[in-house]
Amino acid sequence: MNAKDKSREATKAGFVAALAAELAAGRAPTVEAVAARAGANKALVYRYFGGLPGLVAAYAAGDSFMPSAAELMELGGPLGGKSARERFAACATATVAALARRPATVQVLLLLPTFGPETLAALREGRARGIAQIREAFGEPGAGLGFDADVAFGLLVAGACQMLAAGRSTWLGGEQPPAELADGIGRAIRGMLGVG
Repeated sequence: MNAKDKSREATKAGFVAALAAELAAGRAPTVEAVAARAGANKALVYRYFGGLPGLVAAYAAGDSFMPSAAELMELGGPLGGKSARERFAACATATVAALARRPATVQVLLLLPTFGPETLAALREGRARGIAQIREAFGEPGAGLGFDADVAFGLLVAGACQMLAAGRSTWLGGEQPPAELADGIGRAIRGMLGVG
């Protein structure tokens, strides 16, 4: 790779990092704000990504968008001999804890209805990689759950994203640090599923 290619890749990475920082700060990202944060010309966002939707798609395509199996296993703890419900609870709580570490991902997941078809396709790929990592870490949910694991998991993550974005343990309570909030959501999930 020559110096020009290295510079272009560094600028692209800077835009993706700037987008993540804007999202993590809770601001609706704009090309202008991302370019200012990256310290680069906003015209390059259009040249390299085709605009803000393409930049969001590039963020979703990155390895840090969704948690890896290794991170989920670290957060979920040992699974040996656990029932399907216990594995599901560990999976859900580990995913919530991992999302608490990714405020930009939470914002992107909350903004899904606002994106066009091309961006949604890229986001689906990023989410599919995340789901593959979850299944690698925790296995298939199994028949012992008594409910549709995919629907339940989607609803839990959607609710967790809402709470993490709001920074509240309840809709009436005060703000909490993300790690504490994720722990509280995890306790609620385990309680609803009737597991330790």
